[in-house]
Amino acid sequence: MLQYVGMSNFLSDFFFPRYCNICGKKGDYLCNLCKKLFKRNLPECYTCRRLSSDFNSHSSCKSKKSLDRIFVCWEYNRNTSNILKKLKYKYVTDTSETLFTFFLELLTISCFKKHLKGTLLIPVPLSNNRFRERGFNQSELLARYISKNLNIDIDNDLIFRSIDSKHQASKNKDERKYINSDSFKLIGKRNLNHYKSITIVDDVITTGSTLEAIASCIRGRYPDITIQGLCMFRGRAKYSFS
Repeated sequence: MLQYVGMSNFLSDFFFPRYCNICGKKGDYLCNLCKKLFKRNLPECYTCRRLSSDFNSHSSCKSKKSLDRIFVCWEYNRNTSNILKKLKYKYVTDTSETLFTFFLELLTISCFKKHLKGTLLIPVPLSNNRFRERGFNQSELLARYISKNLNIDIDNDLIFRSIDSKHQASKNKDERKYINSDSFKLIGKRNLNHYKSITIVDDVITTGSTLEAIASCIRGRYPDITIQGLCMFRGRAKYSFS
């Protein structure tokens, strides 16, 4: 059986060789050299973008809609945008697994890992129209991967996106800041009081308005629950100490 699997992998690599999505080098979908181009985000308050321990939101920055903390792995830039676009709009399966594995490696050695104990993962949902357009939800795929490898509960049906919106890439700065909290509905029957926290999973964070709209939706029923976020990318920050 092992010989068969080994031969199958050999034939697959021979007829369908892997090339790095950034530099084009043969070998893997993300070579070790190009991994170094993925610039890590430092722990920050996602609202003011000043440095903050454990990615916690500063108390002076928090409002009723704010998340308690958001882990962001990498800076979104020219080098990382290519591989993300392949995941988000084309869903190249092997590319997604390579990226998710890299993300999980860094998450598990970060200060954020301790906040995942007793949490429930919730991927940011797509509208029905957007799902039919793409055929998949990249945030759900990431959440499933984390759930499987870290043995964390996940609920894909807890939040429903009731209002469609334009692609983030086509929105201006002001439009990205405003997401109507009525865009999301809490429809699942799961009792969230059994969990220490809720962790919303998304691929990219811009202003955080989408995550805040979901958090507001959840807190309408569970006002005291801890809500946090997991994201792969965000634009460059000009860090300063609080």
